[in-house]
Amino acid sequence: MLTTVTTHAQVEDTKAIAHCHHVALDGSCLPRLSDFTDEVANWLLDYVTPRRHLMAASSSNQQEARLKNERLRRQAIDTFKRYGMSGEQGEMLLFVLAESLLKLPQLLCKMDLKTDREMHFHGLDGVHCGPGGAPDELAIYWCESKVHKDLDRALSEALEGLKPFLLSAGTGDSDKRRELALLEHYMDLADPELQKLILDSINPHSAAFNRVSWRGICLVGFDYEYPRKPNQVRHGEFTAKVKTAFPQWCQMAKSRATNRGIESFEIHIFYVPFGFCDDFRSAMKKSLGLLA
Repeated sequence: MLTTVTTHAQVEDTKAIAHCHHVALDGSCLPRLSDFTDEVANWLLDYVTPRRHLMAASSSNQQEARLKNERLRRQAIDTFKRYGMSGEQGEMLLFVLAESLLKLPQLLCKMDLKTDREMHFHGLDGVHCGPGGAPDELAIYWCESKVHKDLDRALSEALEGLKPFLLSAGTGDSDKRRELALLEHYMDLADPELQKLILDSINPHSAAFNRVSWRGICLVGFDYEYPRKPNQVRHGEFTAKVKTAFPQWCQMAKSRATNRGIESFEIHIFYVPFGFCDDFRSAMKKSLGLLA
């Protein structure tokens, strides 16, 4: 339900890698926002529920598995903030992009750690992992999602959120230490051997810790003018318009990353222009069953 504008574009004079996708248009060239958020919502259990619980449910007989998954789905929905503003919708989309497009697994289900659905979880918006540049090197991806009306604000806040985690040496400040402690206690990969290797790598007392490659992923969602009437533009024309603006967005990324001193880090930046960010949030809540 997304149309790819471009992927893996190198941001000049940085190690940042930019991607851009817009909401797909239907045959009448109207944005399929609800279809898109429905598809994101299909990842609900993968995002919220620890893998060990999903595996336990799938190991039951067919009827028990169906009932267990339905219970898990209801529990997962109940973790989302129902009232007021929330960044949870963007955080879930970031997870989907990291898992489906970058093939980088989530290390920690933060939503599962919430004790009050109306309170947002603290710290980073996600932590994913992947192979580093060498056979024995692990890459940890700190994740930040920002969805705002203004692109520059969303991009700047996302990079600012990553900055202390990328620039701090070793275990860094209290925020980074807290994230590492959460990984140590609640990491969930459903692969004991792989999980042990990763836990050994992020143990600050092990030699492997010195070989971890710290990286980032950002979701940058922002308001963008979509067709409001049927057949106003053609599919190719709209995508071409977004693609024409993309180099300017990359230049902005270069400037904002350089100003923060994080231009030497590999950071995947997903640009997702929405019609209106508030419409995206509302559509996500409906797709998750939080609104009628």
